[in-house]
Amino acid sequence: MTDWTVRGVATAIESGELTPTEALDRCLREIETQNPQINAVVSINEDRARSAIDRGLPTGPLHGVPLLVKDLHAEVAGLPLSRGSHCFAGESHDESSQLIERLEAAGAVVVGRTNTPELGLNITTEPQLWGPCRNPHNLKYSCGGSSGGSAAAVASGMVPAAHGSDSGGSLRIPASWCGVVGFKPTRGLIPHGPHRTNPWEGLSHEHAITKTVADSRLLLEVGGALRLSEVTATRLDISVVRDGPSPVDPACLAAVDEAAALLSTLGHGVSKRSYPEPARHIGPVVQKIIGAHVAAATADRDRALLELPSRDLAALGDAMSASDLIEQRGQLAQLTEKLIADMGDDDLWLLPVTAAQAPVLGYLHTDRTADELFAEILAIAPFTMMFNITGGPAISIPWSSAHNGTAIGVQVAGRPGDDALVLEVAEILMSRPR
Repeated sequence: MTDWTVRGVATAIESGELTPTEALDRCLREIETQNPQINAVVSINEDRARSAIDRGLPTGPLHGVPLLVKDLHAEVAGLPLSRGSHCFAGESHDESSQLIERLEAAGAVVVGRTNTPELGLNITTEPQLWGPCRNPHNLKYSCGGSSGGSAAAVASGMVPAAHGSDSGGSLRIPASWCGVVGFKPTRGLIPHGPHRTNPWEGLSHEHAITKTVADSRLLLEVGGALRLSEVTATRLDISVVRDGPSPVDPACLAAVDEAAALLSTLGHGVSKRSYPEPARHIGPVVQKIIGAHVAAATADRDRALLELPSRDLAALGDAMSASDLIEQRGQLAQLTEKLIADMGDDDLWLLPVTAAQAPVLGYLHTDRTADELFAEILAIAPFTMMFNITGGPAISIPWSSAHNGTAIGVQVAGRPGDDALVLEVAEILMSRPR
């Protein structure tokens, strides 16, 4: 079969064209062939996957579809969870997360885990534990992060889809640079439990990397145990954000301009607007919030095993009092209110995913302080974190090729709860003639 997408595989299995075992075999062959160069997959449990098939898979919408899970969140019984860190290497859980239980109850076959930066703290995937994951379009360049292994695995055809998470752009950034779809749903639609509660004060969202918007929608409905309402996108008011706190690469702007022009020809109201002022004040608040959570997560660990920025963040968190954390929560709540209010009467925003094309491997190295690394991250990716703060849906869809052979995406974002609208407009954009 040629339609190596979630819906394509599920349909082929339902029709008898393909069996779950054949789908798994293809996945394992692709990993064996491509992973030595790309390094997207860090662990496989073939016995677990085959045993699930032999026992008889549930006949749900994901029946027989092989999936990979990010090595950061989403506990899976029988798979190690190292969080990209020597501090957690080799650990595992006896109980799967609610999200994994829902995916498997729908018939999905979990095969293994994908590469991620240590604790998900970088927008490239180059952990000391696993080594760099390479962009499948040009192996010298970054695949993005922190769901970089998932994006590279899907882009290279190892799996039809892969789980990922997004705490500041970690689904959308690698999706953009690898030329696939990365959707961050509205906060709360996808469960985190039972092992995680209020991750990063609500900044962290889990979902998936896919090849199509339709696949992302299907996985959202399964993972969120919901049915998205159908939306007919009549005339929408869409604001285009082109500027940022740092210069934006002309190729990234060109992609947004082309998408805006297409939406205009379809009858939507498209206008330019400035980068939102509240977004300029995100960095210090988010860094302290993350520091508190890194400190808590590593409190009983040998922090000498951590990479330098992670150690810095843990020290920052240690130095914070309870009242300091409460103050930062208040600052975060104010930013949320201001950013949502800043959308005004707009139905959607159209933005770049990043201000720069995928950098060469090693550029976003971790042999520097957290302050230095975070400043670089915010300069490269000033357009994603604001939607983790609002909690609203945001998606990266593939648009064009970068000069280095990697990919460039565009981002569509909306208010909390407008997931169906964001997905519909993203699908319209992706259906343009290529």
